[in-house]
Formats: sequence, structure tokens, C-alpha cells
Amino acid sequence: MKNTQPITWTTVRPLRVLGAIAACNVLLMAGIFIVYEANYRYQLWRADGIWCATLEPDGTITRSLGADACGYK
Repeated sequence: MKNTQPITWTTVRPLRVLGAIAACNVLLMAGIFIVYEANYRYQLWRADGIWCATLEPDGTITRSLGADACGYK
């Protein structure tokens, strides 16, 4: 007969658990990146593709989207 031992933390191989955790983390990071990029593309589409960047004397870079924010009429 088969060994029907219940699955517990001591019977599961630790590397499989770590591998599953690592795979979930990679999928989570990829999902966050995709959502961030999709949001940026949506904002750029709403701004009719117009964007500009302003460099301040203290080194701060400000990204603006849209004709009004960039000073175009």
C-alpha cells in the first residue's frame, strides 16, 4: 500500500516551499510593474501624448503631462 502520511511542514521539502514563495514574489513584482506601466500609458493617452520634464536648480526633476501643464496652447 501507499504511504498516506499527512502533509505537514516537516514532510514538505523546504526547497519546494522556498521555490513557490520566490515564484509568487516574481509574479507579484511583474504584476505591479504591468499595472504601473498601464497606468502611465493611460495618463499619457489622456494627455494626448504631450509630456515635458522640468529640471529645478536643486536637482529635482518634475514630469508633467498635458499641453496646459507644459505651457503649450
